Amino acid sequence: MFFTRPMARLLKSNVNVNAITRQQLCVEALNTLTVPTVQSVRDKWISRFKTENIPEADSSITNILAHVLKVQSLSDVNEHHKETKLSEAQLAKVDELCECRLARMPIQYIINEWEFRDLKLKMIPPVFIPRPETEELIELILQQIDAHGEMKFLEIGCGTGAITLSILKHAPLASAIALDQSTLACELTLENAKQHSLAENLRIFRHKLVDKLPTELESQKFDMIVSNPPYVPSRQLLTLEPEIKIYEDLRALDGGPDGLTVVKAILDIAGKHLQPAGVLWLEVDSSHPPLIEKYLDETVPQLGLKFMSSYKDLFRKERFVEIMKVDK
Repeated sequence: MFFTRPMARLLKSNVNVNAITRQQLCVEALNTLTVPTVQSVRDKWISRFKTENIPEADSSITNILAHVLKVQSLSDVNEHHKETKLSEAQLAKVDELCECRLARMPIQYIINEWEFRDLKLKMIPPVFIPRPETEELIELILQQIDAHGEMKFLEIGCGTGAITLSILKHAPLASAIALDQSTLACELTLENAKQHSLAENLRIFRHKLVDKLPTELESQKFDMIVSNPPYVPSRQLLTLEPEIKIYEDLRALDGGPDGLTVVKAILDIAGKHLQPAGVLWLEVDSSHPPLIEKYLDETVPQLGLKFMSSYKDLFRKERFVEIMKVDK
């Protein structure tokens, strides 16, 4: 069959148009396949974390994705952003943070913040990371104080400021003094306090606790003292997870041979600096409550401290101790 010259040009043109269209479709298809979505990145890193035996694989990548995407709710990552495509910069950031998690860095340090109750706190290694159990300690305290009354309290070992700031937020007329042996912890507590407009009623001292308070506080009396002190027996430190023993300040964990070295120093301070009927709250190892009760009754009755009760944490372990100052 023979075509006229114009007809031949038209057919050739159609062939070229179809070829270009097919080429564009192929490129678009390839681009769609190669641009990672939140879901594909999440699945990839969950698999990698599990292969490398990284604890809490799902939670780790979800927190990292939420941080990179600047999403407030973790549930939004899985429910509303599955098909969201990541830019090259976002993908590079996710990979960078996930490599930190592969090195067993705690997720709190990786994203530099963490929710504690209703506070978002800045986190910096190696300042001790507040645990969920400590939120329960705050609940116990808030149930027993007058949130609308004046109160002066002391926290020993403030770390990020989680305990003190939680109490100050819910008891706005309270005033607090916070101590920590770490300069970085003191600076971080102050930074978090300013972030939440809670610095006005707070004084912070860097002080290594033995059995005395800083000279400026020698005459101070408190309505309450609270502490989540170092209480891990020294011999157990090497058995802790890599996230803890590599990255966190072991001074915030090492409680001496029986885990009670710092606890006993705090009891001595409470005997001297609590008001009559003032209360000491401690977070301790589950084996400690009966030992503390015996120590107060038999070894240091002169402190005038009465063991009131111990309370279980969410894992049903005796974790919190309430002690009252009584007249000698």
